[in-house]
Amino acid sequence: MLKEITEIISKFRLDEIYLTGFVNIEENGLSEFVANTDYLIFEFGDQLIKIQSIEQYSKISIAKVDTIEIDIDFEDVIPAKSRISGVIFDNPMIDHKIVIIELFNLEVNNSELICSALKLILSDNQELFIDPSFLGINIGASKVENQWRRNLPEGYKEISTVIEL
Repeated sequence: MLKEITEIISKFRLDEIYLTGFVNIEENGLSEFVANTDYLIFEFGDQLIKIQSIEQYSKISIAKVDTIEIDIDFEDVIPAKSRISGVIFDNPMIDHKIVIIELFNLEVNNSELICSALKLILSDNQELFIDPSFLGINIGASKVENQWRRNLPEGYKEISTVIEL
C-alpha cells in the first residue's frame, strides 16, 4: 500500500482537498453546511486518497478510494462536499506538487497506511501537517505540528519515515 500511495502522490499534483458533510435546510429557508471533520479527501489527478482520524482520534488512516462517499445517518439533510484547498494553500493559483512525505510511527497493511501524524511538504515549501484530534482532522502548518507535539503523551517514542519524491 505504501508504494501505491507514494506512486499516486509522486505522479500527480495535489489538485484539491475536500471536506464532506451535509447541508441542513433550516425553517427560515437558510441552509447550513455541517462539516464532518473525521476525514479529508485529497485529489491527485483522477485519484483520491482519504485521510481519516481513527482509533478514537489517536491515529490517521491513509487509503486510496475510488469515490467520495458520504455516509449520513440523519434524515432531511443533503450529503455535500466542499472544496477547501483555497483556504488551505498559501497560494491556490500554483501547482501543488508534494516533494516530501513524513509519516510518524508508520504501520503498513494491505488496505491502508496508519500513522500518528503526517507532514507533507509542497514544491513551494508550504508545509501541511495533519494530525488526528478529538474534534477530527487538524490540518495546518507548523502551529498544528507544535500543538500536536505539546499534546503527546509522556514517553511517546517518535519514529519518522521520510519519503522524498
